[in-house]
Amino acid sequence: MLVKKTDKFNNVLTFVLKMVEISVEEALESYGFSSKEVKVYLACLELGTATANEIANKADVNRSTTYDLLKSFLERGIASKVTKDKATHFEVVGSERLIALLDEKKSKIQSISNQLKLIQQHTVEKPVVQLFEGGEGVKTILEDILETKKPLISISTSKIFEIMGYYFPLYIKKRAELKIPAQVVQEVSKATQELRSKDKNEFRETRSIPGFNLSSNIFIYGDKVAIIKLVKNELISVLITDRVLAEDHQKMFNILWEKAK
Repeated sequence: MLVKKTDKFNNVLTFVLKMVEISVEEALESYGFSSKEVKVYLACLELGTATANEIANKADVNRSTTYDLLKSFLERGIASKVTKDKATHFEVVGSERLIALLDEKKSKIQSISNQLKLIQQHTVEKPVVQLFEGGEGVKTILEDILETKKPLISISTSKIFEIMGYYFPLYIKKRAELKIPAQVVQEVSKATQELRSKDKNEFRETRSIPGFNLSSNIFIYGDKVAIIKLVKNELISVLITDRVLAEDHQKMFNILWEKAK
């Protein structure tokens, strides 16, 4: 004799699901069931103990697919089977067992959590490279420095004032207002001397090296390295996000910083 769920149980279940505004099907799919698995599970749950044929008819899923799904349920501990009158009957577990299975999975993952973290730490980090063109590209780099709010070091040239015009002094003002400290190595020039005279107010320390003539700026901040080619009509900016590259450029900067005055 087949065991069926009572109308009272179904009414209570429907009421609870309405309260949380989720259907039975949605709840089971969020558990990990496919749409056909939901049909077979619910049919089996309603029938109690039944043959694959009976479940297939109730679920409106073909017998072959139903049998495969029931086999999968057995392997996952969601169903059990028994032989009655030489026929195989199936029965699925209820909600309490489904919850227990989730708890078991959670417990297993928690037990290897530290191992997973170690594996993640040893994963090779791939640099993220972005290419920008023109003055707007330079502005994008400078805005990123302001948004990142990390201490800035710069291997620089005063040519950036000529090429970026009014915008670069405006950026310096914003950086100072945000109290983002900056260290700058630059060529010996009148522009550099003027820059140094404003160091205190502009939250910066500037040093210079004789004969240090560049056509590019290198900004290092956080785990980012920005390289800006400062040639008119050829303004190109490259932004690289990579911790190791940023650390290496920091080391190169430190050598220049020690030599600069």
